[in-house]
This record gives sequence, C-alpha cells and structure tokens, in this order.
Amino acid sequence: MTVEYIGDGGPDGTAIPQSSTEKLGFWGATPIVQPSAITTVDSTAVTTVDSTAITTVDETTITTVDSTAVTTVDETTITNVQVATGTTTKINEAINSLIVDSQLASETINKLVADSSAQAVAINLLMTDSQLSAETVNLMIADAQLSAETVNKLVADRNANAVAADLAVSALTDLGLVAS
Repeated sequence: MTVEYIGDGGPDGTAIPQSSTEKLGFWGATPIVQPSAITTVDSTAVTTVDSTAITTVDETTITTVDSTAVTTVDETTITNVQVATGTTTKINEAINSLIVDSQLASETINKLVADSSAQAVAINLLMTDSQLSAETVNLMIADAQLSAETVNKLVADRNANAVAADLAVSALTDLGLVAS
C-alpha cells in the first residue's frame, strides 16, 4: 500500500478543514466540529500522570483542582504556587477597592437624592407662594372691580341728583320762587 500525503510541500503549510464549524473525523469516528478548549479534566478518568513528561503548567489555564482526587504531590516540582497566592491577594485587594468605591458611590447617590428632595421641597414652597400670590392678585382685581362699580354708582347717583336738582329748580322757577 502506498502512503498518500495531504500537504503540497509549500512553505505556508496545510489546514484541515477550512473553518472551525466544518466537521472532521479520524480513524473511522463520526466527523465533528472543532471542540472547544478543555477546561476541566475528569480526575476519575486519570489514573497516572507521568511528571517527567510535564515541563510547564500554565497556572492561568487551571480553574479548578479537585483535591479529593490528589493523593500525592511531589513538592520539589512545584514552583509557581506563590504566583497563585499573589494573584489571590491582588484579587482580594481589587474586590476590597471595589467595595470601597461602591460605598462611596452609594454615599454620593444618597447625597444626590437628599439634595433632590430638598430642591423638590423648595419648588413646592415656590409653587405654594405663587398660588397664594395669584389668589392675592385675584382678590385685588375683585376689589378693583367692586371699587369701579361703586364709582359708577356714585356717578349715576350724582347724575340722578343733578337731574332731580334741575327738575326742582325748574319747578321752583315755574312757581316764581326762584329767578331764572
């Protein structure tokens, strides 16, 4: 049987398949799309890890270690535990800083609410004063209308009295009691 090669020997390399959503299968298995990165390893399936084959463990990719599955740890091979402790300390400091910032923001919001409440009370007082001023103006207008009516009645009464006086003078002149 002759071996067949996929690559063309070019300097750019060969990609199989063309996209991460295109399915691919090996050794007769059903083709699948590109799997996502492994973030959890089922420790019940791992029986032996050859530590001579492990040269680097990137602690940024380790999210959880089930300590119930760990029976022996050779501490001579552990070098980066301090990094995790330092990172945890930095995370705690960041959380505490966020808590303080949150409390300051909460205090600021409470002050703004109190200021808004005080301004609302002041606006309500101004509106009440405006309503009272409007009522006062309306009373003054009503008084002015009454005063105008009174003046009109006085003028009408004076005119009526003048007519009555003219009639009386005319009657007295007709009787000869008053000279014309």
